[in-house]
Amino acid sequence: MPTRICRLGNVDDIDAVFALNTQLFAEKWSKKSLLDVMQSGFDLYVCESHVCTSDPQIAGYILSQDILDEVHIMQVAVSPAYQRQGIARKLSQKLLTDKQAYALVLLEVRASNIAAQKLYKQLDFTEVGRRKAYYVPEIKGQPREDAILMQLRLNIS
Repeated sequence: MPTRICRLGNVDDIDAVFALNTQLFAEKWSKKSLLDVMQSGFDLYVCESHVCTSDPQIAGYILSQDILDEVHIMQVAVSPAYQRQGIARKLSQKLLTDKQAYALVLLEVRASNIAAQKLYKQLDFTEVGRRKAYYVPEIKGQPREDAILMQLRLNIS
C-alpha cells in the first residue's frame, strides 16, 4: 500500500496542481494564476502518494486563503485515480490542524457534489447558505449550478 504524505506545497508542485486543476474543474485556473495566488500568500497543501518503486505523485491538493481571522478554502482536488481513498479528508484535516488559531473556515461546494458535502459535514462543517447559479456548468449547455456555503467554527473566543 502506498504511503500518503500531506505537506505544504511549493512552486515545484505547480505543474502537477495545474494538471489536476485542468482535468477536474470547469472553471480552470491558469498556471500563472496559481503561481500568483501562491506568491500572494494563499496556502497550498498537497498529498503525495509514495510507491516504493516510483517518484511521489501528487494525488490531490487543497488551496486556501487567509482573510483576517478566517480561512477560505478555494479548491479541493483529488486525482480520479485516488478518489474515494481518504485524500480529501487527509488534506482537509491537515489544513484544519494548521489553522486552529483562526476563528472560521468557509467554503463553497457544488450542490450536486453530495460526497464532498458529506465529508465536510463529517468534519463538522455546517451549511449556512446557498449561492444561486454560482458555478459554470460541468457539461456545456447545462444550467449554472448552485453553490452550498459551509462553515466551520474553530477558535471561538
